[in-house]
Amino acid sequence: MEVDLEPVAAVPPKKKVRRYLLLLLLAGLAVYFFLPRLALMQHTLLVISTLRVPFVLLALGAQLLSALSNGYLLRSVVHRGSKNISIVDGALVITASNSVGSLGGGVLGTAGMAYLFLRRRGVNPGAAGLGGWLFICLNVSALAVFSLAGLVVLIFLKKSSGLLAAGFTLVGLTLGAGVGALVWILLHREKLHAIATGIARFLARVRRKPPDESKIETAIGHLLEGWDALVEGGWRGPAVGAVLCTSFDMSALGFFFLAAGYPVNPAVLLAGYGVPQLLGKLTVILGGIGVVESTMVGLYALLGVPKAAAIVVVLGYRLLSFWLPTLSGIALVPYLEHRGSG
Repeated sequence: MEVDLEPVAAVPPKKKVRRYLLLLLLAGLAVYFFLPRLALMQHTLLVISTLRVPFVLLALGAQLLSALSNGYLLRSVVHRGSKNISIVDGALVITASNSVGSLGGGVLGTAGMAYLFLRRRGVNPGAAGLGGWLFICLNVSALAVFSLAGLVVLIFLKKSSGLLAAGFTLVGLTLGAGVGALVWILLHREKLHAIATGIARFLARVRRKPPDESKIETAIGHLLEGWDALVEGGWRGPAVGAVLCTSFDMSALGFFFLAAGYPVNPAVLLAGYGVPQLLGKLTVILGGIGVVESTMVGLYALLGVPKAAAIVVVLGYRLLSFWLPTLSGIALVPYLEHRGSG
């Protein structure tokens, strides 16, 4: 009788079995999530390869006009009772200031850098302070109006959601609180000096330098003069600049849809534009990265745009509207810090 002396295969220990099962599970999940997106990736690459260059150039032109509209806005704010600046200079100041704010300075960083750059150009302290804050408020206000119109379109098309409405409400409350605080301070002018002096003394302690009371008084006087000029009718130019800035920015997005071969009507374009931008401004993430893109792509897909086309359009638009201005603004900071008004 022969006996089979070949060793029997050893059963893997429990740890290896669990490891194999884990690897198998991860591989299954990877296949489950990746394969459905493979077709989307291929479709996206196809859309990119068929982009129409003339419309991409028109989108770039619209972004340049948006930046110049910002320059016109800032010029309109500071030109009353102060040294004037050109529209191009105003556009450069806002581009660089927004870059600093996007990189972590936030609203305070944006307003502070705008104030510094304007002072370098000979603008008096009050007008520079007013210009540094007002262009932010006006741009957000214009965007809020566009977002409200877009939300109305979404509701009309029965595509709205509680999340979008909550996001817009939160932005509106934030904007209203900021504008309300500004109006309250300017209506109670006797308290403005005490507030400004307290801030100046705090900063002086941090810098270990005595506060200059005369400069504080002069700056407050210029600030109130600029505010009075705006109230008496000087607000029209800045308001027009803010509306034009947002309109040209949205037009750039529309041109990208045309470049991708998926034109959308103005109502659909508006519905997917404003709310994601406002939600992006609520985040502390760099320029709303991820929030704007994902929300905008999701909205346009909900509105019937093929997802691959929406991805290409939104990413291309964000390249022109956020990344290029941010990188350009960073490069402009040293130039604006050292260049005077000439």
